[in-house]
Amino acid sequence: MRTCYQSSALLGIVAFVLFSLVLVASAEEFIIPPVPDKNAVLPANDGEADGCNSSRFACVMSGEAVLDKQTGLVWARNTEILRKAVPCEEAKRFCQDVEVGGKKGWRLPTREELISLLDTSQSRPALPEGHPFTQLRSFHYSGLGDVNYWTSTDFQGDSNSAWMVDLSVGRVIDSIKVFDGYAWPVRDGE
Repeated sequence: MRTCYQSSALLGIVAFVLFSLVLVASAEEFIIPPVPDKNAVLPANDGEADGCNSSRFACVMSGEAVLDKQTGLVWARNTEILRKAVPCEEAKRFCQDVEVGGKKGWRLPTREELISLLDTSQSRPALPEGHPFTQLRSFHYSGLGDVNYWTSTDFQGDSNSAWMVDLSVGRVIDSIKVFDGYAWPVRDGE
């Protein structure tokens, strides 16, 4: 004969299993972009020791920004220019207000723009070998966590969620905009 305690314990286990299934079913959708075709991508490791002036990247604006010759976009060279993770709207405002290399007019990148920097054959960070970007040796890249950067692209038309890119492994995920992520300013070429 079952006791009340045994029935409660069984009910608790069933509830936990059902709750776990709901969590798995509603987990963040994520994408891992394909490894770039090395024949179609400009090399980043044929420049100076600091990563500047390769076939793919050129340091501009007194070395505070990087021109991606493949896309024509200019990125802040310091990937952690904000120095902290913030909600999406704060990241957008930061990018709009920041001055890099004496210039304003920056913005949060789209999902496609941020993905264009990835090299998923690399990890910690998932950027092309020989890239010129700085501030990549923070604790995040030591394996202690994800390094999620906001994009300006809403997740499947949901204005409450946006795409993020995890630079540690090159994973692309969706997230609710009130969660924290990093901001990496970009602008159209000079």
